[in-house]
Amino acid sequence: MLGKTLYYDMIAAPSARRVAMKSSASCRILMCAPGTNQYLVFESLFERDCAVVFWSMKTVRSVTAQYGPIEWTDADGVIHEHYADLRVEYENGEVVLYCVRPIGRDRRGILKAVVKSIRNHELKYHAHRIEILTDRVVTKAAVYRAREILSARRLMNSPDCVRLLELLRAKTNPVRAFEIVGEFGDEGRGMIALWNLMGDGLVEHVVKDASLTFEAVSFVRAARVN
Repeated sequence: MLGKTLYYDMIAAPSARRVAMKSSASCRILMCAPGTNQYLVFESLFERDCAVVFWSMKTVRSVTAQYGPIEWTDADGVIHEHYADLRVEYENGEVVLYCVRPIGRDRRGILKAVVKSIRNHELKYHAHRIEILTDRVVTKAAVYRAREILSARRLMNSPDCVRLLELLRAKTNPVRAFEIVGEFGDEGRGMIALWNLMGDGLVEHVVKDASLTFEAVSFVRAARVN
């Protein structure tokens, strides 16, 4: 608007472990936390995807990576150090550490032993909970949903969200996404509003299998008020 080019310096988000930008097996992934100029370094694509899912949640306050060190003791009584892949702070004040691994990557049960030791001895000094997060929970559908929600938030128009929600609340049964967007009258603005409403928990994707990716033919409805 000013006819000038503006530059924003990216700064590293707080983390306890600095990781090399490349290993012999893979390159690292950098991504800015939404709405900030702080970047996080992830050691895998799945780790990045998990952070994206947390960023899309309205209940999440902040996400950091490579948290630690946390001491744990093995079966022989030897003390080791562990770094949690993600540290998530929720709006209610709860802090949860997540060890991110795809299914099948802990066949020997080493990570489970680490998490059990931390829960029994060190957890109270670092967080309220520590969990192992796998792709059984963070599915491809969940990642796709999170990316669309984050994209839509940058373009959110509040009056559009209000009008689309009113249209959905007038329906007695679930309707397909393309039908309600067609009734809204503008496909682009309608889909942006729909993703924002789903991100805020005001609209539900009606599906029996949560692993199914949201499509234009998917059914949606206004969230039920308890």
